[in-house]
Amino acid sequence: MRQLQLSGNKKLRGVPRRLRALEKWAKNFEGHYYPRSELGEKFSHWKIPVLSSLVNPPQTTTEIQTQCMNAMLQAANFLAQSVTEDQQHYYRVACLFTLPWMFSSEVTIFYDPDYYRGFFGSQHQLAPRKLSAEFGLILPAGFVERGCIVRDEEEGFSEEWWCIGQPL
Repeated sequence: MRQLQLSGNKKLRGVPRRLRALEKWAKNFEGHYYPRSELGEKFSHWKIPVLSSLVNPPQTTTEIQTQCMNAMLQAANFLAQSVTEDQQHYYRVACLFTLPWMFSSEVTIFYDPDYYRGFFGSQHQLAPRKLSAEFGLILPAGFVERGCIVRDEEEGFSEEWWCIGQPL
């Protein structure tokens, strides 16, 4: 369950239990295919279902973030594998990881190639860096990664957005 923790720097409890729940969530995608509905949406997505302090500073650790990212990549891989050859329409799966505030991260299915191109970007602005190398991520076969810096001038902050998913 997604929860935003508003109380300061309280010690995070139950980390192993919360990580097991996230792994179980990822495994629930195995064998499930999510076609585009009659509404014609451009994407479907699932936000990371954890307590915000599990993945956001200052309570989180690199090890916890790595486990969370790997669980999300596993979910994305299950979704990518669910497509059969008789389903010929556009269907691409990717994870968006936002750092350092990882609570905004999501697993997304794209049904529109132009929308995915805009989301995925045409270049890797943070090259030669690789999130997979920095965090020891297990990338599904065929997935590629790109990163960029997103700045919010009004709020006065910036964060890294990493998209790891199927090629365009």
